Amino acid sequence: MRRGHLIPTLIAALLLITGALPVMAETTPQTRLYRGLSMDDLADTLLLEGLRFVQVPIDGKGMVANQRFDVSDGVQWSVFGYDCENETGCSEIQFRSVFHDSAAPDLLLSKMNDWNASNRFSRAYLANSSNVILEMDIYLRGGQSLKNIREQITVWRQSVRRFSNTMTNDKS
Repeated sequence: MRRGHLIPTLIAALLLITGALPVMAETTPQTRLYRGLSMDDLADTLLLEGLRFVQVPIDGKGMVANQRFDVSDGVQWSVFGYDCENETGCSEIQFRSVFHDSAAPDLLLSKMNDWNASNRFSRAYLANSSNVILEMDIYLRGGQSLKNIREQITVWRQSVRRFSNTMTNDKS
């Protein structure tokens, strides 16, 4: 490459990397990067996955969207939107399921520790002596495609079913 062309090429590459130069590739709803979802868009995404849900009004106290979605998917779970004060919608989505278990706290802690040690994308914790919470987050601010968001919903659905089986098996 001639020396006179190196600087403009490096500048163009830098602009492309930093996002200052628009990419000319055609985007579709599946490939567009979402930095947030409105709760309506989130509802549409759940519907795309064939999920039935109920919208529940909540007092988010300025931290959480003013509604959540309670999903009936074999196992009950909820979807919350966080950081919803920007023009792109909620940049953080959280899936949460609550399990009621009367097993001894030591047994619950052992099951949760085993779960957390062998499952990367969700986490379990003891909320009180008989409520176990399983959660998973999607962070959108850096940009996620709809395809990736839907794949993460699939990961959550698989995780919550496996966790439910973990909690109901081997009760002592």
